[in-house]
Amino acid sequence: MEKSLQQKELESRASVKSKELYKGKIISLRRDTLQFDAHPPHDWYIITHPGAVAAVPVNNDGKLILIQQWRRAIDQIIYELPAGTLDDGEKVLECMQRELREEIGYKADTLISLGGLYPSPGFCTEYIHLFIAQGLSPSTLPKDLHEAIDVIEVELDDALKLIDSGEIQDAKTVSGILRYKRWLKTNA
Repeated sequence: MEKSLQQKELESRASVKSKELYKGKIISLRRDTLQFDAHPPHDWYIITHPGAVAAVPVNNDGKLILIQQWRRAIDQIIYELPAGTLDDGEKVLECMQRELREEIGYKADTLISLGGLYPSPGFCTEYIHLFIAQGLSPSTLPKDLHEAIDVIEVELDDALKLIDSGEIQDAKTVSGILRYKRWLKTNA
């Protein structure tokens, strides 16, 4: 999306200073200090993230394959699409196949792009690439040692009911399922 003239003018008058505050294995935290004309400086704290992938896996019966896993940050077990973070230098499609194999024990013959999304653009650079995974065949990789994942198969209508009831609360999962439903309508 192209920047507006107002955005371009504002940025041309801004002084920006960035400082890395923390560098971790996956994420980093930086502080950007922006000074606009004579206004007081303003700090933004930004998490930098390498990006991620997520897929709506569809088995041969047309059911969606979701996972349930415990998430420490919210201290809950939630429904999610199989997903994961890009490793350094890893290609998006390779990462998606790796995550499918690790999390649900399948590889996909076909990955169809559903675009992507920024889950928290107010403070994080993470971009999640969304896919439909079709033509699934068994192919496993060892699971990450810190993950306990249950795999479930659901009809699309049941997944939509889980969204409506608030049982599916994960943003990438909601978006992926709704985009898949729209994709079905336009590609039927």
